Amino acid sequence: MQARAISYHRRAAMPTPDHSGVRIVGVSVADVSDWREPVPAGKWSQFFGALAERLTLVDTIRPQLSRRRELENLAVNFSPGRARWLARAGFNLRRTAELTALVEQALLRRRSSYDLVVQLQTLCAPGSSGACGPYVVYTDNTFALTQRIYPRWAPLPASKVRQWLEFEARVCRAATRVFTFSEFARRSVVDDYGCEPGRAIAIGAGANQLLAELGEKDYGNPTALFVGSPFELKGGPTLLRAWSEVRSRIPAAELIIAGPHGRPPRDLGPGISWRGHVDRAELARLYRGASVFVLPSMFDAWGHVFVEAMGHGLPCIGTDCCAMPEIIEDGVTGRLVPRGEAPPLADALVELLGDPERTERMGRTAHARVLERLTWAHVGQRFLENLPGP
Repeated sequence: MQARAISYHRRAAMPTPDHSGVRIVGVSVADVSDWREPVPAGKWSQFFGALAERLTLVDTIRPQLSRRRELENLAVNFSPGRARWLARAGFNLRRTAELTALVEQALLRRRSSYDLVVQLQTLCAPGSSGACGPYVVYTDNTFALTQRIYPRWAPLPASKVRQWLEFEARVCRAATRVFTFSEFARRSVVDDYGCEPGRAIAIGAGANQLLAELGEKDYGNPTALFVGSPFELKGGPTLLRAWSEVRSRIPAAELIIAGPHGRPPRDLGPGISWRGHVDRAELARLYRGASVFVLPSMFDAWGHVFVEAMGHGLPCIGTDCCAMPEIIEDGVTGRLVPRGEAPPLADALVELLGDPERTERMGRTAHARVLERLTWAHVGQRFLENLPGP
């Protein structure tokens, strides 16, 4: 299995334009309002914090519909089955139009105070009218990839799928730049949505928490850590099938499962601890106590948690699909296995949990890799280097 090296686009043999005076406004449906805090709680807040160190971040805008309107949207789009219902309500162009209108109103009130809109993801389209000025998009995924690789994540009727694909393509094609977390997503922006290759740029994503130094980390404890939700999407059932084989070969092996909401599956088996949802402080403690990180995802457009685990010195076991081979170098910073297959996953876990010296070598290499290229500071600098000239 050949790993793909992490590669990011740069302006070849050209000086970086001076963007020091560029004023930007951030747009995000997720809450990023705490970007000024030393340790923001928002998942994407540190991205805007990194931009603020290099550009003038005037403000961030988060469009929110009223509670009544959100409940009406849920009612109108009701469908049997939780996944289908939430998909119909979330990937809904009427709701998107309402969010877009809220953003455009906020932008037009600030129009003289900024030069560029930086939009996180493609859940609204404030640049479509042209009245709000130029914009760039920063996204981890495309709807085209979701439908092609794991359509169960957004089980929509064919007509709705087509409408959303057309909408997302318009958002991307009208953007000055589409910055993606991965080359995996960048190729989709180009191939599926017809964006010019030079305007689609992969710049990675940073770790929201990491250790500046590993110190004397103990890799002799055969403990594997899983962090992810939803459990099925992140390959949890495959991991449970593999774990019985791991325990038969390494009786002292322990598996900690964190992240999923709700009750654990019945009969988890020996050596498995189900922690459910954990806060950031507890997650950091779990990273420090584990020796291997495992997340055999069925679909992961980026795999943010891999970067965090590597930032705590853990070699990672992921699957050989999506962007995971861009983060994990097979045999160097972890292992890549076929998705949905328990025997290769069991072999990879046994290989690392049973060989502390190899595990430590991989884990320390993974940690160095993050410090070299996968912090939010690196992402902010690559964003800056690839902005169009003033």
